[in-house]
Amino acid sequence: MIGEAHRLTAGYVARHVPPGSRLGRDIAVLDIAQDFLLAHLHEAGFFPDLVVFKGGTALRKFFAGSEGRFSTDLDLAAVELDVNRQELAGVIAEQATVTLGPFRFEARESRSRWHIRVMSEFGSPSVSMKLDVGPPCWLRPEERPFVETKTQARYGFPLPHIPVMHLEEILAEKVARLTRSAIARDAFDLVWARSNSPHSRFSSDLVRRLAMLKVWVDNHGLGGAWRPALSPRPFNADAWLAPRDPWDDEQIGLLAHPPPSLADLQRDLTTLYGWLRELTEEEVRWGAANRSSKGEVIAAIRALDGGALADVHLY
Repeated sequence: MIGEAHRLTAGYVARHVPPGSRLGRDIAVLDIAQDFLLAHLHEAGFFPDLVVFKGGTALRKFFAGSEGRFSTDLDLAAVELDVNRQELAGVIAEQATVTLGPFRFEARESRSRWHIRVMSEFGSPSVSMKLDVGPPCWLRPEERPFVETKTQARYGFPLPHIPVMHLEEILAEKVARLTRSAIARDAFDLVWARSNSPHSRFSSDLVRRLAMLKVWVDNHGLGGAWRPALSPRPFNADAWLAPRDPWDDEQIGLLAHPPPSLADLQRDLTTLYGWLRELTEEEVRWGAANRSSKGEVIAAIRALDGGALADVHLY
C-alpha cells in the first residue's frame, strides 16, 4: 500500500518549503500529498490507459521540480475522445477518496466540479485540489519521471513514470488562455520555461502553431469534445504582448518563491515571447478565429508532427 512505509516527519515537511519563503506549511503538505495521490492513481490503472497529466502541476512535477512554482490543481486529459469525461472524473474522484500513509483524501463534487481535500498529521490545507478531466492531447504524450526532490527519499515507495502532455502543448494552452484572460500563473510558467535550460530549448514554432489552433478552438469549439471557452477572443500579438492591468491572479504570490513582481513578469513575458509576432499566413488566419477556417484548422490538427488525432473524427 502506498505510504505505509513512509518516513516523513513534520521537520521534513517544513523543509519542503524554501528557506525564508512566505509559503506556508499548507502548500508543502499539498505538494507532497499530490505525489502520493498520483502514484496511487497510477497504481489503480488510470495512467496511462485512461488519462494523461497536464497543466501547471504537471509542469512542476515533471519539468521544473522545486525550481518551479507550486500548483494546486490536478488537470488531466482523457485518452479517448468519446469518453464521458464527467463520469470519468467521478470514477477518479471515488478512487481518490483514500488514505495513503499520513494523508487522507476526500473528494466532493460542487457545481459539477470535483474538489479533493487533504487532511494529515502535518496539517490540513485550507486549499483543496480541483480535479478536471479535459479532452485528449493533440500531441502524443510522453512518459516522464518525477523531477527529484529531497523529500521524495522519505516516501517509502518509488514514484512511477507518468504520461504527461508534451511541453510545447502545455505552453501553447497557456499562450491561448492569456489571449482571453490575464492569469499571472500562466505568465509565470511561460517565463520560467523560456528562462530555464534545458526546457528553454522548446520549439517556439510548434508552440506558436499549436497556440493559434487552440485560439481558434477556444472561439468555436470542435467536434463536441472541445467547447468554446468563456469570453474567447481572436489573437492579437500587440494586445497579447502589451502590459496588462490588472493581472487577475493574486494567488501567484502564495505559490511562487520568491513572489514575482508583476511588472517584472510582464516585462519578461514581452521580451521572451516577442516571437509570437512572427505568425505565418495560415497562423494569422487561425488566430483571427474566423469560423470559415474550420476545415483548414482540422486538417492542421490532424497533420501535426507527433500528433495524436490523425485518424480521429473532429467535425
